[in-house]
Amino acid sequence: MPPSRLTLRVPGKLLIAGEYAVLEPHQPAVVTAVDRFMTATVTMARENRVTLPALGLRDVGWTAGADGVTFDQDDPRLKFVGEALGAAIAHVRDQFLLPLPFHLTLESELDGADGRKFGLGSSAAAVVATVAATLVLLRDDDTGAPEPETIFKLAAIAHLRAQGSGSGADVAASTFGGWLRYSSFQPEWLGERLRTMPLERLLREPWPFFSVERLSPLPRDLRLCVGWTGQPASTAALVQQVRMLRERDPAAYGAFLAESQTAVEHLVAGLTSANRGRALAALERNRRALATLGERAGVVIETPALAALHHWAEVCGGGGKPSGAGGGDCGVALIFGDDKLEGLQAAWRKAGLEPLPLGVSDAGVTVTRLEW
Repeated sequence: MPPSRLTLRVPGKLLIAGEYAVLEPHQPAVVTAVDRFMTATVTMARENRVTLPALGLRDVGWTAGADGVTFDQDDPRLKFVGEALGAAIAHVRDQFLLPLPFHLTLESELDGADGRKFGLGSSAAAVVATVAATLVLLRDDDTGAPEPETIFKLAAIAHLRAQGSGSGADVAASTFGGWLRYSSFQPEWLGERLRTMPLERLLREPWPFFSVERLSPLPRDLRLCVGWTGQPASTAALVQQVRMLRERDPAAYGAFLAESQTAVEHLVAGLTSANRGRALAALERNRRALATLGERAGVVIETPALAALHHWAEVCGGGGKPSGAGGGDCGVALIFGDDKLEGLQAAWRKAGLEPLPLGVSDAGVTVTRLEW
C-alpha cells in the first residue's frame, strides 16, 4: 500500500571544474551537492494538484495523459514540474501500477528570500524532487527511495524535454549528492533514443556517454567556500557564444577541451590522494583554461568580481574560480583548514562579494518522512 503522505529533499549543486567542456562527449567535470535543498511533500488527494509557493502558484490542477501532463492554467514556469510528473508517471504505468491522484508541494531554499538566483540548480532540483517523490509515493512496497540511477535517468529525460539542452551535472548532484566526477549523457544522443526507443528499455540499457563517480576519500580539512558576485548571469547566452567558437575555430576549442580534461583529472587525483598542492594547481589550471576560452569566444567568463574572488582565495592559501558558465553568479574557492576562512570571507566582503553559508551535502535524494 502506498504511503498517504511523504516528504523528501534533494540538494542543489555547484560546478567545481570542467565547465563548458562537460557538454562534450566523455569530458569530465567535478560537481558537488550543496546543503541547500528543494523539499517535496506529496499527499494522497482526491484530485491532482501542485503548489509552488516561491512562484505564487497554489493548488494548480493537473492531468496525466498519454502525451504527458497538462495543467488547468497556462504558465511556462510549470514546464519543468510538468515534464517531471509526466516522466515519473509514465514509468509508474509501465510497472503496471495505478497512478493515484496526489497533491505535490515544492519548497526551495536554493534562491534568496528576495528572489535572487545564485545558480544552485533550482530547476534541476525541482525535477529530481518531483520524480523521486512521485516514484516513492506510487511504488508498491516500503523500501524507501527507488534506485538513484532510475531517478537520475527519469529526471535527466524530463529536464532535457523542458530545457532542450544541458549537461545534466546539476541533475546528478541533486540525485547522488556529495563530490562527483561526472560525464554527460549527451543531449543529442538521449533525444534520439527518446524518439526511437520505449521508455523502459531506455531506462534499462547503459547510457554510453554518462558516468558518475563519487570522490572518496577526500581530505578531512577540505573546505568549500562560495562567493556571490551580485551579478546574475545568462548561461544560455554564454554557452551559445562558446558553441560558435567551436564552429569558427575548432583547433582553439579542441585545445580548451584537452586542457580542461587534464585539469579535471588532476583535480580528482589531487583530492582523492590528499595532495593539496596538486588539487589547487589543477583548479588554477582550469580557471586559466576558462579565461582563455572566454577571450577566444569573445565573452567574459571571469568578471572583475570573480577575478577578485580568485585573488583573495589565493592570498589566503587556497584557490578560486568561476562556477558554472561564469559571467557572474557564484564563484567557488577551495581552502584546506579553518584558520583562514574568516580572513577570506572578510576580504571577499571588502571586495563586494557576498560569502554564502554553503557546505557540501553528502546525501542526494533523502526521504525524511513517511506516513501511512
